[in-house]
Amino acid sequence: MNDTLCILPFISLDRNADSTNIPPAPCCLYQAQSKTAETFEQYWHSDEIVSVRSQMLQGKQPKGCWKCFHEESLGKTSMRQSVNSGRLDAHKTSLNTHPDHPVQVKMLAGATCNLACRMCVGHVSSKVNTVWQAIGRPSQDPYKYDQQADQYIRNNAQHIAYIDLMGGEPLYHKKLIALLKFLVDSNNANHITLYLTTNGMLIKDEIKNLLLKFKKVVSIFSLDGVGVVHEYIRPGSEWQTIIDNMSTLRLFDNIDVLVQPTISVLNILRLPELDQWCKDNNYHMTQKCLVHNPIELHPKQLPIELREKVHSDYKKFLETKTYPALGFIKQLDEHWGTNIKTAMPEWDFETADQLENDLVTYEKVQEFLNNE
Repeated sequence: MNDTLCILPFISLDRNADSTNIPPAPCCLYQAQSKTAETFEQYWHSDEIVSVRSQMLQGKQPKGCWKCFHEESLGKTSMRQSVNSGRLDAHKTSLNTHPDHPVQVKMLAGATCNLACRMCVGHVSSKVNTVWQAIGRPSQDPYKYDQQADQYIRNNAQHIAYIDLMGGEPLYHKKLIALLKFLVDSNNANHITLYLTTNGMLIKDEIKNLLLKFKKVVSIFSLDGVGVVHEYIRPGSEWQTIIDNMSTLRLFDNIDVLVQPTISVLNILRLPELDQWCKDNNYHMTQKCLVHNPIELHPKQLPIELREKVHSDYKKFLETKTYPALGFIKQLDEHWGTNIKTAMPEWDFETADQLENDLVTYEKVQEFLNNE
């Protein structure tokens, strides 16, 4: 096997997360070379994806896959390498330029969500979009339920081995629950592995009964801290409810329970606590996400006064160039009637009040730079 091969273009129908149109793609990192929003069927046999497969088989690096190759050049483990380690051997028979059909499908349940997480964005969460409108922050239109993927799964369920469920909050959408019921009732659930990313608040009996019918469920709980820290970062969440749901799901043989935090300026000081909590409670922590938008909550925005408190494991996320986070944090605190100092007292430092208006300054600087 060569150093450019990735199994995903040969088995997967995904969405390109960098696009507002969300065209089909082999993975969410792939940057589409064609801007035409094709159907899943058209894309699977399109010149673009056939070319990607051909280049990989020849040991070449497709242009749209540059993100993984860039990560690897920095000595990091890329998505290509991670996926290959688990699925390349199992699907070697699909390694040709025209594989018959995909076995993996991404299902986007749209932006409908029951929480308004502070480090989320308006087009991914309906509740965040409402908050951003209230504080006067511009946002793209929220993503809609992916009806095309829904129909494709229904029509091709007999060939599908993996479904990746994403939101918003997938379990908050009635259409997504109806799709799961269809897969169970049509006797297809028993050969399908679900990857479910969830905030963990909506694991009701109906959901549990459905999940038990699938061959395998990898439930990925989005946790950003322990106790009050998590509840502060994700308004509307209840720590005890989430932990109870995690404890219940891990009792079932076909369900794995993983933890995935999102690294932001809000929790970078508290992530060691979450790391320890996972170890103490025997939960595996999968690869962490990193906030890039809203830019104010990227870890590099951490005020100078707090940087010395960051654990050595997380220093790498602090870049030299910083922009203020306090303005945006204050906007959200005013909206929710909260105070970050109550949840995380370390934010009570001498110069904090002087920096409250830095968001305005930052935006003016960004506007100037963008016009240069």
